[in-house]
Amino acid sequence: MAVTLLCAGELPRGEAARLTQAFVEARGAHAADRMLFSRSDQAGTDALPKTLIARDVATAAHAVEVVAGTHPLLASALDAALLDAGLAGVDADNKPDRLGFAASGAIAYWLDQGKQFPASAGAPHGMTFEFLCALEPPIALKGETGGVAVVTASAGEAAAEAVGVVARSAALAQLCASAISRAVSPPEGELSAEAVWDALGQGARVASALRAQGHLRGAAITLRGRGRIIGQIEGDRLLRFGVSSWR
Repeated sequence: MAVTLLCAGELPRGEAARLTQAFVEARGAHAADRMLFSRSDQAGTDALPKTLIARDVATAAHAVEVVAGTHPLLASALDAALLDAGLAGVDADNKPDRLGFAASGAIAYWLDQGKQFPASAGAPHGMTFEFLCALEPPIALKGETGGVAVVTASAGEAAAEAVGVVARSAALAQLCASAISRAVSPPEGELSAEAVWDALGQGARVASALRAQGHLRGAAITLRGRGRIIGQIEGDRLLRFGVSSWR
């Protein structure tokens, strides 16, 4: 899993290479816990990780599961947590007005007051970066640190086709996105428009509950060309999500 630095042109010379190497080292240090989480995801069982970051992911996953009623995926959330850790490792005095750490469908980001990432047709991490660009500018007086994640369903999987989430961290966004995706249960066979909206409603209810408990700020959920929006997200800017009708 390679990490990409987004809009990091204003970092001091050599800092981008240092941050990338630090991420590689962190990934190696958490390899055993990631394998443990992968097995846990496949078996649907609990895991007892060793590292502090992995334990924090497991704790957050339990809190999300209590609200959502579905078990979120841990391995991808650990990947996202390492992005959060990398972002936290940037010296505050050297931080540019926009900075992102992206990998595996998640982005940990920093935005100065009133800033946004510029949309770019050739940007890496297409759907996830597009989702980040669709967020409203931060309103915090000192800027905003957070995370976005996009989870897409595998062929034949009974879940939402794509779920995008923005939260206070990339790890939490990844956990919420996988939990919401699993909450969408479309019936088999050809779906009527009403059945699609009903299935999306399942995910929207979970997303709203997670938002009410402070686990996420906003979400977009898609299925068969239709989508639901929760929070301050501009659905019309999510072209890669392939939605013709948002609610």
